[in-house]
Amino acid sequence: MEKISLYDLLSILLPGALLTLVIEVMIYDFGLKIDGLEINNYFKLTLFLSSSIFMGSFVNILTRKFLKLYEKIGLFTPLRKIFESSTELELIKPFLKKKMNLLAFDSKEEKLEQLWSVVYFELEANGKISNPKAFQSFYFFFRNFFTLGVILFLPLLFQLIFHCFSPKYIFLCSINFLGVFLSISAAKWNRVRMMERMFWTYYSLNKKPKL
Repeated sequence: MEKISLYDLLSILLPGALLTLVIEVMIYDFGLKIDGLEINNYFKLTLFLSSSIFMGSFVNILTRKFLKLYEKIGLFTPLRKIFESSTELELIKPFLKKKMNLLAFDSKEEKLEQLWSVVYFELEANGKISNPKAFQSFYFFFRNFFTLGVILFLPLLFQLIFHCFSPKYIFLCSINFLGVFLSISAAKWNRVRMMERMFWTYYSLNKKPKL
C-alpha cells in the first residue's frame, strides 16, 4: 500500500477534515451528539476519515469548477502571466522559448501549456519532481481552503446569529474570514514558486554540460 502523499494530505484530506469538524460542531450545537451513539472508536475514526476524503474531494471538484472566477481575484494565475512577469526565470527564458518553439502549436499560450505538461511528466519520470510538487501541494491546499471558507461563510454566519453572537462562533467566523483573505496571497505565492522551481529543475536536468 502506498503512503499518503503531501498532495493527498493538503489538497484532499486536510480540507475535508476541517469541513467535517466544523459540521460536527454545528450538529453538536443542534443537540445531536455522535459520541452518544453505540459505536467503537475504530468505527468513529473510519467514519471521520471517510467523511474527510468525501468532503475533501467535493471541495476539490468545486474548486476546479470555479477556476475562471478564481483567476479574476488572483487565486489562479495563468502560466503565461507568471512566465512573462517572473524575474527568477529570466536567465533560462531563452532555453524555455527554444523548447516551446519545437512544439506544434500556434499560440504562445498553447505552447507554454504543452511545455508545462512535458516538463511535469519528464521530471516525474526522472524522480526530480518532489520539490516543485511540494509547492504545488501547498498551492492546492490554499486554493481549496478558499473554497472551503466560501462554503462555510453562510452556515457560520447563521450559527453566529442563531447563538446570539456567542464567543465560539465569533472566533470561528473570524478565523474563517481571515483564512479566506490570506489564502489568496498564499495560493498565489505558492503557484509562482511552483512554476519557477519546476522550470529551473527541468533546465538543470536538460542543460548541456560545459566542456
